[in-house]
Amino acid sequence: MRGTAGVMLLVVLSLCCCPQTTSAQSSQAIADEFSDYFAELEKNKPINWTSTLNLLSTGQVSPTCYNQAYTVHNDTSLAKSYAQLMLDSTGKLTPSGIFQGNSLDIGNYKECTEDANNAVTRPGDIQAMYCLVTWAGAPQAPVQSISSTAENFKQGVCVPKSCSDSEVQNLTETGFLGVKPMPSWFPVTVYCQREETYATYSAGAIVALTIIAIILCVLAVSTSYELFITYRFPDEERKAFTTSGAGRFCLSCSLYSNTKKVFNTYQHPGQLPALHGIRVISALWIIYGHTIIFNFDAVTGNQAEEDQASDQWWYFIRGNYDMAVDTFLLLSGLLVTYLFMKQMKKTGGQFTWRDYGLHVLHRYWRLTPVLAFLIMIYACLTVYMGSGPWWAIRDNATMQFVRTCQTHFWANLLYINNYVGRQCFVHGWYLGVDMQLYVTFPGLLLLLYKYPKVGVAVACFLFGCTWLLNGVLYHFLVDMYGMRYRITTYRYAFTRIAPYLIGILLGYLLFRTNRKVPNTPKTRKLMLFGWIVCTACALVALVAPFGAPEANLHGHPAWRMFDRTLYAVGVAWVVYACCVGYGGIISEFLSWSGWMPLSRLSYTAYLIHTMIIEVYYMSYKGVLLYSAINWWLMFVSFSFMSFACGFAASMMAEVPFLELEKFVLPKRRGREAKSETKAEQDQDNIALGTVECDPDPQQSPHDSKGTTGPNGC
Repeated sequence: MRGTAGVMLLVVLSLCCCPQTTSAQSSQAIADEFSDYFAELEKNKPINWTSTLNLLSTGQVSPTCYNQAYTVHNDTSLAKSYAQLMLDSTGKLTPSGIFQGNSLDIGNYKECTEDANNAVTRPGDIQAMYCLVTWAGAPQAPVQSISSTAENFKQGVCVPKSCSDSEVQNLTETGFLGVKPMPSWFPVTVYCQREETYATYSAGAIVALTIIAIILCVLAVSTSYELFITYRFPDEERKAFTTSGAGRFCLSCSLYSNTKKVFNTYQHPGQLPALHGIRVISALWIIYGHTIIFNFDAVTGNQAEEDQASDQWWYFIRGNYDMAVDTFLLLSGLLVTYLFMKQMKKTGGQFTWRDYGLHVLHRYWRLTPVLAFLIMIYACLTVYMGSGPWWAIRDNATMQFVRTCQTHFWANLLYINNYVGRQCFVHGWYLGVDMQLYVTFPGLLLLLYKYPKVGVAVACFLFGCTWLLNGVLYHFLVDMYGMRYRITTYRYAFTRIAPYLIGILLGYLLFRTNRKVPNTPKTRKLMLFGWIVCTACALVALVAPFGAPEANLHGHPAWRMFDRTLYAVGVAWVVYACCVGYGGIISEFLSWSGWMPLSRLSYTAYLIHTMIIEVYYMSYKGVLLYSAINWWLMFVSFSFMSFACGFAASMMAEVPFLELEKFVLPKRRGREAKSETKAEQDQDNIALGTVECDPDPQQSPHDSKGTTGPNGC
C-alpha cells in the first residue's frame, strides 16, 4: 500500500510540475524569439556608414553621442535588454492604416523613458531619451492621401540622451539611430524631451504655487470662521458677525456660503431663467467643437474617416460650433442695454463721466481676477501638468500659447489681445471683443434712451457697415480655410458687431414694452409667425452650408455677410418669446432650475476648458481613432472636468472678489441696493454667467443669489 501511495503521489507531483516547466520553457522560447528578431532587425538596418562616419569626422556629431549610439547598436545585436527595449519603443517603418490617413508611429513613450532606463543591463553612462522626428521628402504616390501623409510622417525614436536634437536629426537621416521609414525620406524637425528641463520648478512656477497656497489658506481660515460662528452662536447673536462690514469681509472667502451661492436654484419673480439654459448649452457647444478641432497634436489614426464625417447630416453641430460665441455677444448686448436703461430711468437720464468710469470699472472687476488667476496657472504651471510624446514640443500650438502668455499676459488683462495678436488662450479673443463693445457702446445706449429714433438709425447704419465690411474683407483678403480668415475678420470687434447690436435692440425693446404684449388672437398669430420665421433663419444659418456643400456657401462673401446675423435673430426670438410668455415648452426646458449652478460657472468653465483639452491631448501616449462615440465620450468628460475645475477657480478667484467689490468700488448711481428690486439684485450684464453676491448690506451672506438676465433679461 505504501508503495502504491508513493507512486500516486509521484504522478500527482509530476502532473503539477510539468505544465509549469512547459509554460516556463514556452515563455522563454517566445522571449528568445523576440530577442533574435530585434537583434536581426538592428543588424539589417540600412545604415549609411559613410555618411555616419563623415558626420563624426566633420564634428556634426560629437564623439560621446556617436560612441553611445554605437554601443546601443551593438548591445541590441547582443540581445541586451535595455538596448532592445530602446529599439522596441521606437516607431517602425510606416504605420498601419496609412490609407486612412495615419501619419504616426510614435512608438512607446513609457518603454523608452522608464523601462529602458530601469533595465539592469543598461551601462551607467547611457540614458534613454524619447524624441519625435518629422519626416518629409516622400515621392508623389498614386494615392494623394498617402503622399500628403508621408510628407508629414511623425516617428518616435529612443536614443541616447547625450545626443543633441541636431545630432539626432543627422543620425536618423543616415539610419544609424532609430529605424528609417523610407530610404528617400529625410528628417525636417526633431524634438527630444529632456526631463531635466522640467526637473525643478521655475521662478514663475514657485510664485504661482505660493499664491495658490496663500489663497487656499485664506479660504480655509474664512470657512473655519464661518463654521465656528454658525455652530457656536444662535441666530440673533450671529447677526452681529454676519451683517457688519468687518464680518462680511471675513466671510467673503468662505467656501461654505460661496458654495451655497453657486448651487442655489431659487428663482426670484421677474427673472428670465431661460437665459441660464441658453448660457450652458452655448458653453457646452463650444466645448464640443474644441474637443474635435483641438486634436492638432494628437493626430488621429484614421483621418480619412474623420474627414468623411463632414458629409453626415449632423455635422453642422460641430461645423458651426463657433456660432455659440455669437449667442454670448447677443446676450451681452441684451444685458448691458436692459440694465443700462433701468439705471438711466432711476437717475432721471443722467450719465456722467464718473458713471461711465464706474460702468467700465465694474465690468473689469467682475471679469479680470479669475482671468488673471487662470493666466498665471496657464503660463507658469502648464508645462508641469503631464508628460508624453507631444509634451513640451516647441512648435506645438499649446506651447506657443504658453510662451506668448508668459511675455504678453498684459495684453490679455487689458483686453486688447485680439488686436495685438498675443493671446494666452486660443479662445481668449472673445473676452477682448466683448470688453471693447462694452466700453464703446454706452454712447449708442444714451441715444436710444434720449433720442430713440436717432439711436435706431445709428444702429441700422452700424448694421450696414459691419455687413459690408465682412463681405469686402472676405472677398478680397480671406481664404476661408486659411489662417488669414481669423487674422482679418474672425476675432475683431468691428466684424462681430451684428449679434451685439441685435442684443442691444432686443434689450431696448424689452425695456420700452416692460416685457409685455397684449394677449389677443392677433398677438398669438404674430408670435407663431415669429417662431416660424426666426427658427427658419437660425436653421438656415446653421444647416445650409453643410446641407448643400456643392453650393459652397461658406466660401461666398454674401453668405459671410449675413450668416451670423441670421443666427442671432433666431436666438433673439427665443429670448424675446420667453420674456413675454410665449416660450412654451422651450421656455420650460431652458428654465429648468438645474441649469442655474452651471450657468453661474459658465464663465470659468469657458476659460478653463481649453487648458484641460490641451493637457489631455498632449499627454496622450497613443494614436486617437476617430468615431462619433469616442468624440462624444470625450466631450462629456471634458465638460464635466471643465465645470468641476471651473467651480474650483470660481471659489478661489471669482466669488471672493465679487463680494469684496462692495468694499472696494463705490456704488453706481441707480444701482444702489435700496433702489433695486429683488429681481434686479440678481442680475448683471455679463453674457457668460458669474455668481452674483447679495448687495444688500442688511442681509446675511447665507442668502445666496446668482446672475441671470435683467429682470430675467
